[in-house]
Amino acid sequence: MSLITEAQIRGLVLVAEGELSAAQLTLWESLRIEPEVWVREAGAEHGFGFWVVARNGSDVLWYDSMSEGFCYGQARLDGVLPDPEMGPLPLGKLVQSDG
Repeated sequence: MSLITEAQIRGLVLVAEGELSAAQLTLWESLRIEPEVWVREAGAEHGFGFWVVARNGSDVLWYDSMSEGFCYGQARLDGVLPDPEMGPLPLGKLVQSDG
């Protein structure tokens, strides 16, 4: 279970995509995945999950609905979120390209 529905996360991502530059959108399209629910070790006993929306190897980007922003971190285990290294932030602040 997650704090928001799949339809809601898809809507949030769609709005965020509309705010990305062309270069950011190109990068985003190479990273985004179908939304997956992952858990935090600390929150797993409460049955809450968070939507992972992008991935590149162990790097994951997810939406934290409690803080209402996107977060980034490096996962050690599939399905278990790491502590955020960045975020919560708007998607455009986390999806950065050099071009």
